[in-house]
Amino acid sequence: MKKFIAAALLGATLAGCNTPDKEIYSRQIDIDSIPQGAPIVVDGLKLGKTPISIGVETNDAGYFVRKTVITAIPQEASLHTQVTTFPGYIATNPDPSRVPQKVIFNMQKPASEGDSVTIEY
Repeated sequence: MKKFIAAALLGATLAGCNTPDKEIYSRQIDIDSIPQGAPIVVDGLKLGKTPISIGVETNDAGYFVRKTVITAIPQEASLHTQVTTFPGYIATNPDPSRVPQKVIFNMQKPASEGDSVTIEY
């Protein structure tokens, strides 16, 4: 009986794998901060400390497929949290969702100053 249940579960699992493969694209983003060592959170997941290189899911043209939020967390009370958000790809206005090569967070500046995040394409 146990062999029958195991075979049935294996068959159901393999039957579920009959979907066509989707091509997955990714690009690397180098992330740094001033000062270095800021923890980086992408879409709620802590990925490590700066400097760091992360892979993000993209479409074939190199645009984010979904909204992506990158946050740098300050290590000291005198530093500031920095956040940058990239929208998902929209064909009529793709530029805001272009994946950058590098993002630099200046933790010494308040986000309200407007130049606390540098994005390089």
